[in-house]
Amino acid sequence: MNTAESAGILLNILAFAGAGAFLLFHADERRRSPVDTRLNAVIVLLMGLVGVRALRWAIEAPFLRRVEEALAAIMPLLALLLAEGLMRRHAPPLMKRVFLFGALALALAALLRPVSSGLYFTIALGTLAAGGLAATAVLLFLRDRRSLSPSENAAISALGLGLLVALPFVAGDFLYAAGYSPWRGGGLALLIFVYAVARLTVTGAGGTAVLADLALALFGAGVAFMTLITLVGPPDLVTGGAWLLVILGIVFVILIVQALREREAAIGRQALLSALAAAPAGPLDAFVDRVLDSPALQRAEVLEGASLADYDGDKLRSALHARPVLSLSEARLLGAAGEPLTALLDAHEATHAVLISMQPLRLLVVNMPGLSSGPDVSVQLTLLQKLAAAAGVAR
Repeated sequence: MNTAESAGILLNILAFAGAGAFLLFHADERRRSPVDTRLNAVIVLLMGLVGVRALRWAIEAPFLRRVEEALAAIMPLLALLLAEGLMRRHAPPLMKRVFLFGALALALAALLRPVSSGLYFTIALGTLAAGGLAATAVLLFLRDRRSLSPSENAAISALGLGLLVALPFVAGDFLYAAGYSPWRGGGLALLIFVYAVARLTVTGAGGTAVLADLALALFGAGVAFMTLITLVGPPDLVTGGAWLLVILGIVFVILIVQALREREAAIGRQALLSALAAAPAGPLDAFVDRVLDSPALQRAEVLEGASLADYDGDKLRSALHARPVLSLSEARLLGAAGEPLTALLDAHEATHAVLISMQPLRLLVVNMPGLSSGPDVSVQLTLLQKLAAAAGVAR
């Protein structure tokens, strides 16, 4: 097994890891829309494809190639179904028939064809896969943008761009099988597509932002590649290209995981806003009970009466009078005036204190370790405090 073949296997393993992380994050049905379900189906198919391919290359099992080719034949059809969901429109009937019957015919041919037809079948499969994906990208590009919302247009441009950038790497596997390419890049194609999807779900950015991210990823991989060459010396062209593809794959896995972490944090912050929007305007007890049902405040606790008896109530009121929402770090900056509040937050392992009412004194201590350093957490808790104050005077 040469360096290029080893790099192809490693790329597929990286692609399996990156796509698997994405699917694991979206395993919760509450995070999935109908389009997400179609998207997950596409990614599952691609994971199966790269998984079978990596296994075939690793153990050199020729019979697995037929399974791989059958899976590849279905890919354009699922991509078209995803495009229909994104556009909320049906694709042209002729296009759907070609994709459907082409997928069925080539999938059956992959499993039943004679060995002697290998080259011709590879050309036919490559034409369907690359041509089908290209046709789907063109369909997305020619969509009626006025019939879709800005966020839907941004999603389509991001996914369409990811698809177009991934196409050359998809074709690379077929060209390698036909003896026309020294590298296998199908695994990298899946990583690029998954990253475009993950980036979209975090920021809602369109194709331009995704393209900028791809350029930045390429630059980072180039810097790492040049560093490696400086340390070990320049390799030959084929080996150097294989190294660069693997480094780029590692960069995309890191970016996918980071995007999913950012998405998790965004969901946590959104959960609190959703709870505030759904909470009744009054009375105060009903408002607080509804807000505490939010997953973001599952470790929050309302303190009043006896639970505050061990702390200087006047100093607590003084600390929270000017700023009714204080984090633990902000309370410590108050010095002696903030000591009772600091001790209270430490005792309850809380990150923030929110003043619910001054008379009688009621505090909400919040433990949001994942969000405590976020720039908008204090803003959201301030909104909570103001709504609580309004609910306290409501009748």
